[in-house]
Amino acid sequence: MYFLKSAACLAVLLLFYKLLLERENMHIFKRFYLLTSVVAAIIIPLITFTSYIEPSSETFRHILITSEGVSKEASVNYLPYILTGIYVLGVLFFSIKFFRNLSILILKIRKNPKIKKKHVINVLLSEKIQPHTFFSFIFFNKKKYLNDEIPKDVKIHEEAHARQKHSMDVIFVELLQIVFWINPLIFLLKNAIKLNHEFLADRAVLRQGYSTAGYQQTLLQYSSGDLQSDLVNPINYSSIKKRFTVMKTQTSKSAVWAKGLLILPLIAVLCFGFSNKEMVEKEINAFPVESISAATLILEVDENGKIFLQKSEVEIAELRKYVSNRSYTSYHIEVAENSSPFIMKDLIQLMAENKLQGSVATCTSKIDQQKTTPEMIKEHNKLVKHYNSIPKEEFKMEKEVINRIMYIRSLMTPEQKRNAEKITFDVPPPPPPAPAPHPEMNADNIAPPPPPRAPKPEMNADNIAPPPPPRAPKPEMNADNIAPPPPPPSYKDLVERGATFYYNGKEIKPEEARKLVEVEKKVNVQISDFDGKPEVRLTDKEK
Repeated sequence: MYFLKSAACLAVLLLFYKLLLERENMHIFKRFYLLTSVVAAIIIPLITFTSYIEPSSETFRHILITSEGVSKEASVNYLPYILTGIYVLGVLFFSIKFFRNLSILILKIRKNPKIKKKHVINVLLSEKIQPHTFFSFIFFNKKKYLNDEIPKDVKIHEEAHARQKHSMDVIFVELLQIVFWINPLIFLLKNAIKLNHEFLADRAVLRQGYSTAGYQQTLLQYSSGDLQSDLVNPINYSSIKKRFTVMKTQTSKSAVWAKGLLILPLIAVLCFGFSNKEMVEKEINAFPVESISAATLILEVDENGKIFLQKSEVEIAELRKYVSNRSYTSYHIEVAENSSPFIMKDLIQLMAENKLQGSVATCTSKIDQQKTTPEMIKEHNKLVKHYNSIPKEEFKMEKEVINRIMYIRSLMTPEQKRNAEKITFDVPPPPPPAPAPHPEMNADNIAPPPPPRAPKPEMNADNIAPPPPPRAPKPEMNADNIAPPPPPPSYKDLVERGATFYYNGKEIKPEEARKLVEVEKKVNVQISDFDGKPEVRLTDKEK
């Protein structure tokens, strides 16, 4: 796609040149235009305009989701390898051709006699050739040069090529041709640049006072259809007609300015048409720093159902012993999209046994997986490495630091977490709870009497208490004798319990949340329970 866009840009710019600029007598401007055209054709397809949109959403459902299918293994596509091989062969071919032509010219310069004249060096060759130029070296036939049979205007023409350094333009395009050989318009661009060099050299001769008719006769005598090398500027017969036409053309300054200003809207149209447009969803911080404390148990579950604690894989039995020996008050579990629901059921059961409250997050959005910047990962590794190196007896960590570490980890992809610095220190436990207040004393420092006991149940005529009410039936057990997790609370239950509703990080009214969930059905929900009060976070689903 990049090569296609680059070719299209160059085609438009060359068409503009052919129609409006080529036959005008504004050769310095045209030289600049042709060189910048190829640069623009390379850069414009690389430009990316980014626009930020509101994140998409999924239907409202409980955070514990079931697996919706197994990804199929994609078949191997060999077409990119074949095309890459063809491209590399083309690069090798044009590289060999370029260095071969360059080595031939260097050998000619080294092995043949040279005569230095002002800013140029005349190289005298024994074979019959037409005069041509490469940088400051001008190649002449030795016999004709020594017998002074080469016209003066021809020498001025070649000296103009050397003085204006036209070979630099040719070398630049030849190098581009190696990389962009697949674009045939590069060859047309090279021919246009060489033809404009001839226009510049012709104008230099005519400014020396030579008549147009006489100079044109000289060109006809010395023109040749044989190209000496791709790297030189020879007098070429195929361009004579255009050169004769341009010699008689006069372009006013106003025309130069008018056509030059037309390039600006042309470049703007090309940038709009051939640049890249990227739609990026705005980031959603589902779990802010404040929601993850130092006493939060952080777990990860990958797509294969494996559980990771501090980057190390653990089994349920090991995790049960670990949790029972720690002072955790809450948990946070990050679950891969296609993870097994049975693993999550066991984890939720374990959290319930240890009376932990917390939240679960699923990694479903590609945008979420790209939240963690290299700077954040570097910050995470630096902090973890520093606290890993502190001896246990001297270890001390502020709450804000562990909050920051856990926040960055919550944004990482499973691959980033496996490659990140491993946490070897113990997460600091929460501060001890405040002591219960003493009962109030009266003026005599006597505690008030205890509340009266509940009355005994009424007796019947035989002084026999009535039987207790029947117990509620136990929930059904599965094959592992583990009760299934309770169903998600309803909207009515959440409102009665005083739940707080958030939409994209902003607090909203319960009625607005109900409309998003039950009417528009555009959101995903995360239900967390902190200190007995539910928090419901709504985020837009992915389109």
